[in-house]
Amino acid sequence: MKTVFIEDQKEIDEIINSCDLCHLGVIDTENRPYVVPMNFGYLDGYIYLHGANFGKLIDSLKKNPDACLTFCTDTVLAYQNVDVACSYRVKGKSIVARGIIEFIVDFDIKVDALNAMMAQFTDRKFTYNSPAVKNVEVYRMKLDDFTAKEFGKFNDQTFPWMKKHGR
Repeated sequence: MKTVFIEDQKEIDEIINSCDLCHLGVIDTENRPYVVPMNFGYLDGYIYLHGANFGKLIDSLKKNPDACLTFCTDTVLAYQNVDVACSYRVKGKSIVARGIIEFIVDFDIKVDALNAMMAQFTDRKFTYNSPAVKNVEVYRMKLDDFTAKEFGKFNDQTFPWMKKHGR
């Protein structure tokens, strides 16, 4: 089984849209790695995130907006030979993206971002009261610098020694 790069934008969108959570990695205020699982929205090439306007994550992002996002589809255990431990592999798809977090202050863009986040879970439409929108921190990262991969893909290549032995 092998790992292959994914370059098709439709498949990349499908991976992102199939995930309930992403993981946001930042450098905290003490220059240590800090990773948080988060709900998200995906709209027009941006990942939108939200949360409290105070705390370790926000303090870290305001000090250093460089971030890393990861997405991973559900996984399944696979193997090529039930008796060979080294042939076992977890199959799935993932994306690792790096970028700069941008804080959203415009009320209407915040509402669009909140709607994109809700669209990950439901087709229902929502309205938001003004204090709720003003008091939530909404931020985004453009998906420009990323790698998408499928891991555990069945290796259908026939090697010369397999042909020789009739496999």
